[in-house]
Amino acid sequence: MKNVNVGLFGHIDHGKTELAKQLTEIISTSALDKPKESKKRGITIDLGFSSFVLDNYRITLVDAPGHSELIRTAIGAGNIIDVALLVVDAKEGPKTQTGEHLLVLDLLKIPTIVVLNKIDIASSEEIKRTEELMKQILNSTLYLKNSKIVKISAKTGEGIDHLKKELKQLLDTINIKREIDCYLKMPIDHAFKIKGVGTVITGTIHKGTVKVGDLLKILPINQEVKVKSIQCFKQDVERAYAGDRVGMSLMGVEPESLFRGCVLTSEDTKLKVVDKFIAKIKILDLFKYDLTPKMKVHVNVGLLTVPATIIPYTLEKINDKEEPIVLNEVKKGMSCYCMFKLEEKVVVEEGDKLLIMRLDLPPTTLRICGFGRIVDFKNVDLKKIVIKEGKVVKKKDRVYIEGLATSKISGEKLIGEKVYIPEKDIWGVIKGTFGTKGYLLVDFEDDVEGGEKAVLKRVRKWG
Repeated sequence: MKNVNVGLFGHIDHGKTELAKQLTEIISTSALDKPKESKKRGITIDLGFSSFVLDNYRITLVDAPGHSELIRTAIGAGNIIDVALLVVDAKEGPKTQTGEHLLVLDLLKIPTIVVLNKIDIASSEEIKRTEELMKQILNSTLYLKNSKIVKISAKTGEGIDHLKKELKQLLDTINIKREIDCYLKMPIDHAFKIKGVGTVITGTIHKGTVKVGDLLKILPINQEVKVKSIQCFKQDVERAYAGDRVGMSLMGVEPESLFRGCVLTSEDTKLKVVDKFIAKIKILDLFKYDLTPKMKVHVNVGLLTVPATIIPYTLEKINDKEEPIVLNEVKKGMSCYCMFKLEEKVVVEEGDKLLIMRLDLPPTTLRICGFGRIVDFKNVDLKKIVIKEGKVVKKKDRVYIEGLATSKISGEKLIGEKVYIPEKDIWGVIKGTFGTKGYLLVDFEDDVEGGEKAVLKRVRKWG
């Protein structure tokens, strides 16, 4: 039996939870809108988990919220699933969160089936129109162009068997790789107390294995714990592996001290607790706003979405030395490096995916700015470029530049610096000064005539 995680995505009230009810055989944490706040508000306010068996697959359903305020939770779901079902109301058609969720799935390269729901109340014209719209939207994606579209009614059960068939075919075609022979990494999504059992946590194992009796630790609180028991959907097991959805009884911690963002891990972990990191990012072609240094954004890593200040930069060769130069603006479609300074600590590792969001924008517009991957945690000495322009003067056997320095003293500070003649693609090296007006003697690699513009680029500390 292979364990796989299938996410349910889509706009609010398009029928994700109703579909989960049709598919579910075993209810788990927060499933089917069980939490009191979900029932009160009538929407899924947290990730819900349930499961069913499909041939040789144990399917864990992850029900992600569709409300615009809860995009951060939906993105968190995208980090723990293998395949997605994107639910669209056949009568109403795709809406704002349909587009946002599809964009997340596309960026995370998650194989997806589009599920046209409520065909029992939609006319044939409405169903056809919605199907054509979804085909157009899918065609605009990078990785989901060939996604299947399946028509169902989660209310009556029509089309559910066909959906299961398509889901199994999709699972049969993808190669789901699990990192088992490494340290344990399991983000904790729920924690509670059970009488006679003690503290119970739930989560999906990202990496490694865990067995009863293991001594582990929880980051970022750095609390040591011991595994008393493990369950996979109400079945007691001695050991669980990457990809499994589990509940564990732990000794050594109270549920009140745990929160979303805590990660269960082993002593040989490579996870780090940080409040800043470097990522290589790309801004979406569809995002219409520029990102600038010290801008406030939200960044999603794992199950957490936290406020952050960004400083985008690029590596630029200045005078034969590669320097991290801060970018004044980053426009749509651009790629660069970016330093993220977070307002709270997160548990991450090198290679983790991230999404950048502008949650201050209205929910009717695209709020996902771009995506990236964590590449480093070191401090980067960010620089800015200072450009000066002068003019080449050629008199008799002497070639010098005027305008780059104002005095002999300031000119002497530039000895050894490189200058560039753009119109002739010629480089030169400042060898000395003469006179009191800051004239610079330069040794050029080729002939100059005099009168050419000379450019001096220097780097200075940014900020």
